[in-house]
Amino acid sequence: MIIMAKIGVIINSLYACGGEERVVSIMANEWAKRHDITIFTFENREAEGENRNDYYLSDKIKIERVHDSKIHLGDKIIRLLYYYTGMTKGKLSGKLLKHAYYPNVLLEEWIERINSAGFDIVIGISGIYTMLLGYIADQISARTICWEHSSFEGYFHPRKGYYRNREALYRQCADRLDARVVLNGDIQKKYMEKLQLNTVVIPNPKSFSSPDKADMKNKCFVACGRLEAEKAYDDLITAFYYFIKENSDWTLIIIGGGSLRKLLEEQVRKYRIENRVLITGYVHNVRELLLNGSIFVMTSRWEGFPMSVTEALELGLPVISYDLPALEPLVTDGVEGRIVPSYNNHALVDAMKELASDQEKRIRMSKAAIRKAEIFSVELIAQQWEDLFEGVLNNPKAGRREKTCLLV
Repeated sequence: MIIMAKIGVIINSLYACGGEERVVSIMANEWAKRHDITIFTFENREAEGENRNDYYLSDKIKIERVHDSKIHLGDKIIRLLYYYTGMTKGKLSGKLLKHAYYPNVLLEEWIERINSAGFDIVIGISGIYTMLLGYIADQISARTICWEHSSFEGYFHPRKGYYRNREALYRQCADRLDARVVLNGDIQKKYMEKLQLNTVVIPNPKSFSSPDKADMKNKCFVACGRLEAEKAYDDLITAFYYFIKENSDWTLIIIGGGSLRKLLEEQVRKYRIENRVLITGYVHNVRELLLNGSIFVMTSRWEGFPMSVTEALELGLPVISYDLPALEPLVTDGVEGRIVPSYNNHALVDAMKELASDQEKRIRMSKAAIRKAEIFSVELIAQQWEDLFEGVLNNPKAGRREKTCLLV
């Protein structure tokens, strides 16, 4: 077992309210019990104001705020062309894209920053920093790990993926790193089949432990997450509208904020269910609001590893969810909740009616949910990370091995 390592973590946003920020904070606190941790974030909290949902960080963790290079008009045009058309394939296209996202001055800054600090390990959070580390892997002394927080589709969906039309560059950059961490077996399988990349599966931990559990008597559905298109809350509101035609004493709380809040509130007004639906916006008291529910509902179009579901399990909330691969390690249909075909609104309504009408079933599923949550304790997940740290530090540096030339 390694005694102590100096570990750097690169993340775009540390203080925003989201699952990625939450789980990085949780794990950084745990790592800081044994290691020297520095987190690099591109946020300027002073400029953005203090009205933010941030997560507790140990005083042992150092926070370094860094700045992106100024994006020139030509680079913006290249990014848009590549995102919407793919442009052309080949070395020239790769060079243009690299320059648009990772100009040499930016790469040189990171090489100096990492080498001068003497890091043993640097972890890039999500694809943009996977590619950054891939470009400089053979010029830094630290071992390199990428930690991907979305599903394969979330990254590479041909219409909506964050890194659509960049699969080739992503693969070649990620292949230069010492390890690649994904959140579940479905993502691992797709990385191997579609990108020929070996990965390590480490699930996210639950974000808290709670002696208090949800009361299965409350006639309330709860959901939690950013109000963005991938969460498909419009599906949930529609399902609830049809559900309360026969169950008018139930309510729905959607916990979270985001760009679609006004549209969702307009949908609620259109259905004339304002007195039955609450959309909270960004809040600090997520746990207390979840405890108001008796059933948790998730309608996401894709997920890597939904932290909100582990929170629901910890609080003993049965879960109703669309049939996503990310749910396989979390919820078994009929045990901790109900899994319904994705985007099937009728099936979603039926599942809501089934659990709402059977308190004994909710109680049975609640007990199973609490048992399932135990396997996602931060201590157990931290041990998996310790094993990975030890492995990469004891192996030759991947970035210095012979690799296929990057398209740059």
